[in-house]
Formats: sequence, structure tokens, C-alpha cells
Amino acid sequence: MSHPEYAHIGKPSTRLIEECSELIQALCKVKRFGWDSRHPDTGKSNRERVLEEVADVLLAIDDLGTEIGT
Repeated sequence: MSHPEYAHIGKPSTRLIEECSELIQALCKVKRFGWDSRHPDTGKSNRERVLEEVADVLLAIDDLGTEIGT
């Protein structure tokens, strides 16, 4: 998640959809450029980006569990 101030805006299910799409995009970059390729602006590797997105998805899953009461 890029902007922490927006972390709790919208329904958890909608945030989970968004985070999953960001993970999919990061994995597509791996398929195109490889795990160790780096973004020219941020310097982050695709490996780092995927791990960040996985963490975001896990947080969104946790928030969804809270919303549905599990």
C-alpha cells in the first residue's frame, strides 16, 4: 500500500481486490524481466516488490477476516 493514510478507506473486500491486482502486476513483471531486475526509478528489485505485495495481501486478508467476523 503506497499511502498509509488511505489504509482503511473503503471496504476490506475492495482493498483485498486492489492488493491482489497489485500482486498480480508485480508477478507479471517477474515473468517479463526476472526476479532480480530493478525498477529504474526506485531501485527496488522485482523480488522486493513481490514480497511487499504479498505482505499487503496478507494484511488485507486479515482486515477482511475482521469484517466478516472470523
